[in-house]
Amino acid sequence: MEKHIFISSIDGLLTSSDSLTDRGLAYGHGLFETMRLHLGQLPLRSWHLERLMRDAAVLGIPVYLSTVEEYINDFQQHLRQQNIDHGVIKLVVTAGTGGRGYKNPATIKARIICVYSELPQFDQQGIHLWHCGYRLPTNPVLSGIKHLNRLDQVMARNEWTDDSYADGLMFDQSNHLVETTSANIFLHSPEQGWITPDLHSAGVSGVMRAVLLDELFPRLDIAVSTADISSEQLVDCDHMFTCNSVRGITPVLGFIQNHNLVTLTIGSEVKMLQSALADNYPCFK
Repeated sequence: MEKHIFISSIDGLLTSSDSLTDRGLAYGHGLFETMRLHLGQLPLRSWHLERLMRDAAVLGIPVYLSTVEEYINDFQQHLRQQNIDHGVIKLVVTAGTGGRGYKNPATIKARIICVYSELPQFDQQGIHLWHCGYRLPTNPVLSGIKHLNRLDQVMARNEWTDDSYADGLMFDQSNHLVETTSANIFLHSPEQGWITPDLHSAGVSGVMRAVLLDELFPRLDIAVSTADISSEQLVDCDHMFTCNSVRGITPVLGFIQNHNLVTLTIGSEVKMLQSALADNYPCFK
């Protein structure tokens, strides 16, 4: 068996930690879930784990649900011992260490990481959105997956420094709206009703997006569809909101279009959706 010499350093200090050869760090070979912690529980846990297991298979990372749940349970217990019952738990699953270059090792042993952080400050009353110039690449195979390769979002998010814009609209190479830098998006127009971008070739299929499409819109008997949405169509919308599993539903009060600020109102159906979400998941009250 061929023996490989492993020598590494961090900031000039030699170390023998094998975590430095993790495929998640080296190649972004992994995925993650960002889960809201409320009263010591993870209200959307089943939604997150279902997506994690589905998408891990696409990336060729064998991971057992029972193992993931065991590690999460242990981590939550540790937080409870520290009297921590609110915040965010980031669950990261990588392809572990091993392999030569991009080739996977003969056996992948997934690495499971849990990280706690305090709940960030955010405005649920309404936000304004930047119009990002950076364009998302098209990749039907990886589309929908919350994988570790987030350089597209890093590039887009650093386009603006004005704190009056909480997030930014992101488009694909065909100038179709996909998402924001940190959330999915829904918009309403008098002609089309409620629509959300079709994520067939780019973007992240978020947990909150799934909750809305599969649970809340049907429960309220509000029609919604997925479609390609051109940049030009944005001027026709009268209501818009972003959503993710940490912030819930956030109304959009305005966005930049052709260097001008387009203002919007918060419609009654947006408020209905917010109320229904809070009723089903009190962490979003």
